[in-house]
Amino acid sequence: MKTPRIPTPVRWIWNHTAAFIALALIVIAFVIGVRMGTTGDPTVTSHAHGHENPSSDSDSGDTDPQMYTCSMHPSVRLPDPDAKCPICFMDLIPVREGDTGDPNTLVLSESETIAARVETTRVSRYVPTSTLRLFGTIELDETTVERISAYFPGRIETLYANFLGARVSKGDHLAQMYAPELLAAFEELRQAAISASQSNTMSDIVRESSIATLNASRERLRLYGIDESLIDQIEHEGYDQDTFTIDAPRGGTITHIDAREGAYVQTGTPILTIADLTHLWVDLQAYESQIGQIRWGQHVAFRVESHPGESFEGRVSFIDPVINPMTRTATIRVAVDNPDRTLKPGMFASATIAVELDGMTHAIDPELLGRYVCPMHPTEIHDTPGVCTICSMDLVPIESMIDTSAHEEHTTPPIVVPASAVLFTGTRSLVYTQIDDENGFRYTPTEITLGQRAGNAYIVLDGLKENDRIVTNGAFRIDSSMQIAAKPSMMSMESDAPATTGTASSRPSGFKNGYTSSVNAYLDAQEALADDDLSAYNTHAQRLIDAIDATPAAGLLGEDLGTWRTSAKALRPSAPYDDIEIARADFEPMSNAIFALIDQFGVPEGAPLYIAYCPMAFDFTGADWLQRTETIDNPYFGATMLRCGEVLRTIEPDASQPTPKRPPAGAPAHDHGGH
Repeated sequence: MKTPRIPTPVRWIWNHTAAFIALALIVIAFVIGVRMGTTGDPTVTSHAHGHENPSSDSDSGDTDPQMYTCSMHPSVRLPDPDAKCPICFMDLIPVREGDTGDPNTLVLSESETIAARVETTRVSRYVPTSTLRLFGTIELDETTVERISAYFPGRIETLYANFLGARVSKGDHLAQMYAPELLAAFEELRQAAISASQSNTMSDIVRESSIATLNASRERLRLYGIDESLIDQIEHEGYDQDTFTIDAPRGGTITHIDAREGAYVQTGTPILTIADLTHLWVDLQAYESQIGQIRWGQHVAFRVESHPGESFEGRVSFIDPVINPMTRTATIRVAVDNPDRTLKPGMFASATIAVELDGMTHAIDPELLGRYVCPMHPTEIHDTPGVCTICSMDLVPIESMIDTSAHEEHTTPPIVVPASAVLFTGTRSLVYTQIDDENGFRYTPTEITLGQRAGNAYIVLDGLKENDRIVTNGAFRIDSSMQIAAKPSMMSMESDAPATTGTASSRPSGFKNGYTSSVNAYLDAQEALADDDLSAYNTHAQRLIDAIDATPAAGLLGEDLGTWRTSAKALRPSAPYDDIEIARADFEPMSNAIFALIDQFGVPEGAPLYIAYCPMAFDFTGADWLQRTETIDNPYFGATMLRCGEVLRTIEPDASQPTPKRPPAGAPAHDHGGH
């Protein structure tokens, strides 16, 4: 049977069907591949979603790449995670974009704020109290000192007040003198009196001459210091003794003897010195930064080592108008009543002045206003006009001694912020303000102008308003986040002055401020131990722990980083303490750690610090410490031997100096302030 023949066109199509199928499959596969590739890109899908214009898909799919920065130089921003910082060649870290709004602020969520241990407070107005600690010595009240000198020449036959410290009352016999010139004057007065009494029968010229001679004789004895009653006695009865007795013109204590029995003295030669020890002065030394808080009439409380636990009081009676160019201090004189003679001239005194500040560095003492005072004796304060019971001077209104116009002009209390809220950057100061944000809290660095420091607070003259909320704890962590995000922070707000190589100011700003807070907390803890105040020491020790924890080490390299890590661990106290002696024992290794930091980073603030050493500490093993003042303030003994020790070295600001070697055990001691 013969197979039917298929037409030629059909046969051609049949023969090429396989090729068409293959071509169709290739086209379909290409389209599916393109669609699958486009769908598999999450970035394109995310950004193209919701757009009506398909042609914009490719533009919407382009996103900003993840940026990376240097923790030490946050201005560096590169897209390559494997790149190195072009400045310091450190590894880069991802940039955390806190928010996409204001570039000058940082937004943290509520959980991030809790994790950063951020604490805030409302800015308020009130009159803060500042406590000044001053040191000085007890001196004689110069207004009560009287020197007994010879009014006429003669020889001291008997010296009744013949030892130092003898107490005398007004009118007591002090010395007996043989004075031929005085005896001759007595006889001249007697003869002039007889002549004048007989002149009534003589001529007027003779009578006037006799009376003139009598008056001249009486005046001569007055110039010799003879009492009027004795002059009358000699005039009428004569003087039948060979010596003359010198009496005390006032009561007091013999503080100096210039002549002894048998000595021949001339007119004006000093014999004795009498001082009233019931009225004394305390001369305190105040630094320039403290003088602005001290005013006439302020209450001053002070202690002396001979009476531990007992406090004495007085009032500021004089402020030296001239600064001592050697010590950079001014003398603050305090008038003190000493009725039982407990205080002795020459004693060391440790004083505190509680000062209320009105924001213009004026001290306020409302207790004095409207009252009356003696210009010479400021302890004599009365409610009504009158005379001083000591010197009989007229009392004057307090307002004539104190300028009260400043208080009348500035009646609104100042804005005050906690000291822990302030970050220092060169010559500027800033705080972080907090406001609520839809994503949590928004933090903004705010530059402020500071006034006086009052204890643990600062007066703010400009930059904040009442009820602003500021960060009091965690500001360092916020500032570090700002730096990493390349936003304005302490580092970008620093002074344009060049940093000093080899000092704390040449390190990253965050570290510099944390280091400053750590040193200040150590110094406050040292002063608390010297004051025997365990509660205050525990408070400052916790501050030191917080400052160490908040100090960022990012940006420290090599020896800087190693010194900080090692010394910060040793500097960290084991607070709180129940026994002050244990705290003092732990304070020695803390001092060694602070020395290592000072050697490496220098003094962080604008005042010198002093390295002191006590050879008697820890059973004569000896120990040293760092303190703010040149006067020894011993933290290892406290009030028991507060002045025990010597200053080994003065370290100037921004000057890193090697810590001096302590003297070997048994070495000869220098001046150890009362050993």
